[in-house]
Amino acid sequence: MATELSRLLEQEAKAEKDKALADARVRADEILAAARRDAEGFLEVARHRLATERAQEIARATSTASLRAAALILAAKDEVIQAVFERAEADLRAAAADRVRRRAMITTYLGEAARDLTPGHVVEVSTGDAEAARDAANALGLSVEVRENANLTNGVRLVSADGRSVVENALGGRLARARREFVSRVAEVLWGA
Repeated sequence: MATELSRLLEQEAKAEKDKALADARVRADEILAAARRDAEGFLEVARHRLATERAQEIARATSTASLRAAALILAAKDEVIQAVFERAEADLRAAAADRVRRRAMITTYLGEAARDLTPGHVVEVSTGDAEAARDAANALGLSVEVRENANLTNGVRLVSADGRSVVENALGGRLARARREFVSRVAEVLWGA
């Protein structure tokens, strides 16, 4: 009976051992499946994060490239506009160097500057333009003293007797005002609206 009991106990122990082993295998398979699911979830989250980061990097790179391209285009347009104004200035300075056109320029500038002229003003002009300024003043019916001023270039300056009021009408100032006033118009003519 002891052997029978021993055999029964061994069978019971083996059955218990097999059942525990089977339960452990099932539990291990469940743990392994859960780990695989978790790993797949982590991988999917990582893939999504990487795809999002990649899309953001592409967007940033595209935006940076667009900004650089826009800056290059603006710089090129600015250079063209600058060249247009430099050409216009060169043409105007060449016109001012022509004796006949210079006399007309002085007459025009003096006429515009003299609109608010009060008695006692002195007209200052560039060196060599005194005769043209006197002729212009006479033609405009102005009784003024005309002086040459080596510091004045391509224009006229009206100075009050006390020196506190000065009206200058010269090519340089006109060009600066024209640039401010016409830069957008020049751009529109060159590249449309």
